[in-house]
Amino acid sequence: MFKKKAADEYLKGKITLSEAANRAELTIWEMEKYLVDNGYKSSYSIEDLEKELKSLK
Repeated sequence: MFKKKAADEYLKGKITLSEAANRAELTIWEMEKYLVDNGYKSSYSIEDLEKELKSLK
């Protein structure tokens, strides 16, 4: 099961989210959904999103 192994390695900090998604043959959004659906709670906040959007302008 590629998703579980990739998710485990990501949660242990061994690989990035994009590497986990690539290994699981998912998009980053699909990988995030898989993590959330399996109990992972992201520390990424609305404030983080706003900062990133401002930096793109």
